[in-house]
Amino acid sequence: MVHRDRVPPTTFTFGVAARALCRLGRADEALALLRGMARHGCVPDAVLYQTVIHALCDQGGVTEAATLLNEMLLMGCAADVNTFDDVVRGMCGLGRVREAARLVDRMMTKGCMPGVMTYGFLLQGLCRVRQADEARAMLGRVPELNVVLFNTVIGGCLAEGKLAEATELYETMGLKGCQPDAHTYSILMHGLCKLGRIGSAVRLLREMEKKGFAPNVVTYTIVLHSFCKNGMWDDTRALLEEMSAKGLTLNSQGYNGMIYALCKDGRMDEAMGLIQEMRSQGCNPDICSYNTIIYHLCNNEQMEEAEHMFENLLEEGVVANGITYNTIIHALLRDGRWQDAVRLAKEMILHGCSLDVVSYNGLIKAMCKDGNVDRSLVLLEEMAEKGIKPNNVSYNILISELCKERRVRDALELSKQMLNQGLAPDIVTYNTLINGLCKMGWMHAALNLLEKLHNENVHPDIITYNILISWHCKVRLLDDAAMLLNRAVSGGIVPNERTWGIMVQNFVRKPLTILADQVEVRKRAPASSGAVGLPADVQEQMPERTHSE
Repeated sequence: MVHRDRVPPTTFTFGVAARALCRLGRADEALALLRGMARHGCVPDAVLYQTVIHALCDQGGVTEAATLLNEMLLMGCAADVNTFDDVVRGMCGLGRVREAARLVDRMMTKGCMPGVMTYGFLLQGLCRVRQADEARAMLGRVPELNVVLFNTVIGGCLAEGKLAEATELYETMGLKGCQPDAHTYSILMHGLCKLGRIGSAVRLLREMEKKGFAPNVVTYTIVLHSFCKNGMWDDTRALLEEMSAKGLTLNSQGYNGMIYALCKDGRMDEAMGLIQEMRSQGCNPDICSYNTIIYHLCNNEQMEEAEHMFENLLEEGVVANGITYNTIIHALLRDGRWQDAVRLAKEMILHGCSLDVVSYNGLIKAMCKDGNVDRSLVLLEEMAEKGIKPNNVSYNILISELCKERRVRDALELSKQMLNQGLAPDIVTYNTLINGLCKMGWMHAALNLLEKLHNENVHPDIITYNILISWHCKVRLLDDAAMLLNRAVSGGIVPNERTWGIMVQNFVRKPLTILADQVEVRKRAPASSGAVGLPADVQEQMPERTHSE
C-alpha cells in the first residue's frame, strides 16, 4: 500500500484559495482563511492582504477591510496607494469622511503619497456630507489639480446654496492651470437654476458657446426644465427651436420634465400633445410620461381622458405598472365606480402588479357599501398574503361595517387582530366599537371599553362621550348619562352643540339642575376653546339656583 504524505499548505496555496473566494464574492470566507494561516505557520504577504482588502471593500465589508489594513501595516507590510484608496473610498461612501481623512494622514506617514483618486474620494465624501467649506480648503492643498476635482467641489458648494464660493472656484480654475469643461458649465447652470437664477444660467449657456463648447442635450435640458417650472413657455419653445436647428432632440427625461410642468400648470392639452410630438421626434413615451398625465387627469376629474390615455399606452405597447393601475383605481373608487375598479384590479394582478394599501382600502370600503362585508374580509386576508400591510383605515372600515350589521363580536375580534399586526387601535376604532356595543344594548361592555381606552393611553373625545350619553338616554339610564357628562367635563372635554341637544331632548321633563350645573361650565369656558354654548332659549328655562341646591 502506498502512503501519501500530506503536503502542508503554503502562503502561495493560501493566496490561490483566497483569490478564488474573492472572485466568487465570498470575501468574508477569504478573510477567515487569511486569519487561519498562522495556525499552519504561514504569514500573509502584501499581495494577499491587498487582494482581500479590495474584495472586502467591493462586497460591503469596509469596517473589516479597515481593520485588516491596520493589521497589515502593524505586520510591517507596505500598502500601496490602491489599497489605501479602496478603504478611503469605502469609508467615504459610508459617510465616515473623518476616518478616511485620518487614514490619508497615516498613509503619508508611511511614505505613500495620496493620488488624484485619493483626493477625489475625499472631496466627494466631504461634499456628500455637506462639508463644502472643508472640501474647498482641501482642494487648496491638492498638489495636482484637475477639472474633475474642481467640478466635484463646485457641485458641493452649489448643493449647499453657496453660489459665491462656487463662482469663485470657477473663476480661479484657469489660474490653477485647469480649464472648465462642458460638465463644469452644466453643474453651474443646474445650481443657478435651482437657486432661481435662470437669467444667469442662460448667460452662462451663451458664454459656454463663445468659449467653443457645444451645449449638449443634457445642458439644454437643465435650462429647459427651469423655464418650464417657472411657466416661461415662450422661452421654452424658443430653446426647443434652437435645439432643433442644431440637430438636437430632447430625450424622454427632457420631455417628461416638460410634461410634468405642463400638467402642474393645468395645461393638460399641451401635455397630451407632447406625447404625439415625442413620437414624431423618434422618442418613444415611457410609462413615466403616461403616468404623469394620467395622474393629473384623474386629479382634475377628467376620467374619460384618463381612461383613453390608459388605452392609448396599452395600444402603443407600453407596459402599465403599479402606479398606473393604482392611480386609476383610486379615481374610480372616488367616483363610486367600484365595479370598474374591481375589474381593473383583477387585470392589474394578472399583469403581475400589486394593489397598494389605498386601493385595497378603497375596494374594501366600496364592497362594504354594497353589503359585501364578507368579501371585504377576504380582501383583508389577501392583503397580508401579498405582503401589503393593512393600516388603521383598513381595519376601521371593516370594524364600522361589522358594527352596522350588529356583528360586534366579529368587530372585537378584528380589533384584536389589529393589535396582533402591530397596529394600535385609535380613537376612531374605539368610538366605532363603543357605538356598536351600545347598539346591542351592552352598556356595561361599552363602559368597560371606555376604561380600556384610558389604559391604552388613547384619549376619549367628545364624540366618545356623545355616543355613550346618547345611548344611555335612549335606554332611559338618565342618571348614568348625567354622570358621563360630568365625567367628560371633569376630564377637560368640552361639550359641543350635539351634547347639549341630547341633554335637552332627554331631560326636558326633569328638573334641569343637571343642565344648570353645566351652564356654569359653559360660562367659564374660554372663547378659544371651540365650545358651543347653550342656546339662549334653553338658558332661559334654567331655574334660578339657590345656595341650598
